[in-house]
Amino acid sequence: MGRIVSLEDAFAYYINRTYRMLRVDFIHITREAGHELTPEQYFVLNKLYHRPGQSQSDLSAELNDRANMKRGLDVLEKAGLVERRSDDRDRRKNRVFLTDRGLQVVQSLNPAIEKARRRIYAGLNDKDMSSMRRILDIIETNLGREI
Repeated sequence: MGRIVSLEDAFAYYINRTYRMLRVDFIHITREAGHELTPEQYFVLNKLYHRPGQSQSDLSAELNDRANMKRGLDVLEKAGLVERRSDDRDRRKNRVFLTDRGLQVVQSLNPAIEKARRRIYAGLNDKDMSSMRRILDIIETNLGREI
Protein backbone atom coordinates (compact mmCIF):
# COMPACT_ATOMS: atom_id res chain seq x y z
CA MET A 1 0.00 0.00 0.00
CA GLY A 2 1.29 3.46 -0.93
CA ARG A 3 1.88 6.37 1.38
CA ILE A 4 -1.26 8.19 2.50
CA VAL A 5 -0.80 11.88 1.79
CA SER A 6 -1.53 14.17 4.71
CA LEU A 7 -4.05 16.93 4.13
CA GLU A 8 -1.31 19.52 4.55
CA ASP A 9 0.41 18.03 1.47
CA ALA A 10 -2.76 17.72 -0.63
CA PHE A 11 -3.50 20.66 -2.92
CA ALA A 12 -7.08 19.45 -3.30
CA TYR A 13 -7.55 20.11 0.42
CA TYR A 14 -6.32 23.70 0.05
CA ILE A 15 -8.38 24.29 -3.08
CA ASN A 16 -11.49 22.97 -1.32
CA ARG A 17 -10.83 24.97 1.84
CA THR A 18 -10.23 28.14 -0.17
CA TYR A 19 -13.38 27.56 -2.24
CA ARG A 20 -15.48 27.20 0.92
CA MET A 21 -14.00 30.39 2.37
CA LEU A 22 -14.60 32.29 -0.88
CA ARG A 23 -18.17 31.01 -1.02
CA VAL A 24 -18.96 32.13 2.55
CA ASP A 25 -17.30 35.51 1.90
CA PHE A 26 -19.30 36.02 -1.30
CA ILE A 27 -22.61 35.16 0.32
CA HIS A 28 -21.81 37.58 3.16
CA ILE A 29 -20.98 40.35 0.66
CA THR A 30 -24.18 39.86 -1.32
CA ARG A 31 -26.33 39.75 1.82
CA GLU A 32 -24.77 42.99 3.07
CA ALA A 33 -25.75 44.52 -0.28
CA GLY A 34 -29.32 43.29 0.17
CA HIS A 35 -29.22 40.34 -2.21
CA GLU A 36 -29.48 36.57 -1.74
CA LEU A 37 -27.17 35.11 -4.37
CA THR A 38 -24.84 32.15 -4.48
CA PRO A 39 -21.54 32.47 -6.34
CA GLU A 40 -22.90 30.14 -9.02
CA GLN A 41 -25.92 32.38 -9.57
CA TYR A 42 -23.67 35.43 -9.80
CA PHE A 43 -21.46 33.64 -12.35
CA VAL A 44 -24.50 33.21 -14.59
CA LEU A 45 -25.53 36.86 -14.16
CA ASN A 46 -21.97 38.01 -14.84
CA LYS A 47 -21.73 35.91 -18.02
CA LEU A 48 -25.04 37.34 -19.24
CA TYR A 49 -23.93 40.88 -18.41
CA HIS A 50 -20.87 40.48 -20.63
CA ARG A 51 -22.58 38.37 -23.33
CA PRO A 52 -26.36 38.84 -23.36
CA GLY A 53 -28.50 36.29 -25.14
CA GLN A 54 -26.37 33.21 -24.68
CA SER A 55 -28.13 29.92 -25.17
CA GLN A 56 -28.78 27.75 -22.15
CA SER A 57 -26.41 25.12 -23.55
CA ASP A 58 -23.64 27.69 -24.15
CA LEU A 59 -23.96 28.91 -20.56
CA SER A 60 -23.85 25.33 -19.31
CA ALA A 61 -20.70 24.61 -21.29
CA GLU A 62 -18.98 27.87 -20.33
CA LEU A 63 -19.67 27.39 -16.64
CA ASN A 64 -19.03 23.63 -16.82
CA ASP A 65 -22.30 22.87 -15.08
CA ARG A 66 -24.70 21.07 -17.40
CA ALA A 67 -26.39 19.18 -14.57
CA ASN A 68 -27.54 22.24 -12.62
CA MET A 69 -28.01 24.94 -15.27
CA LYS A 70 -31.74 24.47 -15.93
CA ARG A 71 -32.56 24.46 -12.22
CA GLY A 72 -30.27 27.46 -11.64
CA LEU A 73 -31.92 29.43 -14.42
CA ASP A 74 -35.36 28.49 -13.06
CA VAL A 75 -34.39 30.05 -9.70
CA LEU A 76 -32.97 33.20 -11.33
CA GLU A 77 -36.02 33.53 -13.58
CA LYS A 78 -38.40 33.14 -10.64
CA ALA A 79 -36.44 35.87 -8.81
CA GLY A 80 -36.95 38.15 -11.82
CA LEU A 81 -33.23 38.38 -12.62
CA VAL A 82 -33.17 36.62 -16.00
CA GLU A 83 -35.59 35.79 -18.76
CA ARG A 84 -35.49 33.07 -21.37
CA ARG A 85 -36.63 33.78 -24.89
CA SER A 86 -37.02 31.40 -27.80
CA ASP A 87 -34.24 31.67 -30.35
CA ASP A 88 -35.57 33.36 -33.51
CA ARG A 89 -33.62 30.96 -35.73
CA ASP A 90 -34.15 27.76 -33.74
CA ARG A 91 -37.30 27.55 -31.61
CA ARG A 92 -35.86 24.52 -29.77
CA LYS A 93 -33.23 26.76 -28.20
CA ASN A 94 -33.66 29.33 -25.47
CA ARG A 95 -31.61 32.50 -25.26
CA VAL A 96 -31.08 33.92 -21.78
CA PHE A 97 -31.01 37.63 -20.95
CA LEU A 98 -30.70 39.73 -17.81
CA THR A 99 -33.86 41.55 -16.87
CA ASP A 100 -33.64 45.20 -15.81
CA ARG A 101 -33.61 43.95 -12.23
CA GLY A 102 -30.83 41.46 -13.02
CA LEU A 103 -28.77 44.22 -14.60
CA GLN A 104 -29.32 46.41 -11.53
CA VAL A 105 -28.18 43.58 -9.22
CA VAL A 106 -24.96 43.00 -11.17
CA GLN A 107 -24.18 46.71 -11.29
CA SER A 108 -25.00 47.28 -7.62
CA LEU A 109 -22.80 44.37 -6.49
CA ASN A 110 -19.80 45.41 -8.56
CA PRO A 111 -18.24 47.88 -6.06
CA ALA A 112 -18.44 45.38 -3.19
CA ILE A 113 -17.08 42.57 -5.36
CA GLU A 114 -14.19 44.72 -6.59
CA LYS A 115 -13.36 45.70 -3.00
CA ALA A 116 -13.40 42.02 -2.00
CA ARG A 117 -11.18 41.09 -4.95
CA ARG A 118 -8.58 43.65 -3.85
CA ARG A 119 -8.70 42.29 -0.30
CA ILE A 120 -8.57 38.63 -1.34
CA TYR A 121 -5.73 39.06 -3.84
CA ALA A 122 -3.68 41.51 -1.76
CA GLY A 123 0.00 40.61 -1.95
CA LEU A 124 -0.35 38.83 -5.30
CA ASN A 125 1.15 40.45 -8.39
CA ASP A 126 0.19 39.95 -12.04
CA LYS A 127 2.72 37.13 -12.41
CA ASP A 128 1.26 35.33 -9.38
CA MET A 129 -2.26 35.69 -10.77
CA SER A 130 -1.18 34.42 -14.18
CA SER A 131 0.59 31.43 -12.60
CA MET A 132 -2.43 30.62 -10.48
CA ARG A 133 -4.74 30.72 -13.53
CA ARG A 134 -2.33 28.55 -15.52
CA ILE A 135 -2.00 25.95 -12.75
CA LEU A 136 -5.75 25.78 -12.13
CA ASP A 137 -6.34 25.43 -15.90
CA ILE A 138 -3.91 22.50 -16.00
CA ILE A 139 -5.63 20.80 -13.07
CA GLU A 140 -9.04 21.33 -14.68
CA THR A 141 -7.78 19.91 -17.98
CA ASN A 142 -6.25 16.92 -16.18
CA LEU A 143 -9.57 16.21 -14.54
CA GLY A 144 -11.00 16.24 -18.05
CA ARG A 145 -14.63 15.82 -17.20
CA GLU A 146 -17.67 17.95 -16.60
CA ILE A 147 -19.37 18.08 -13.26
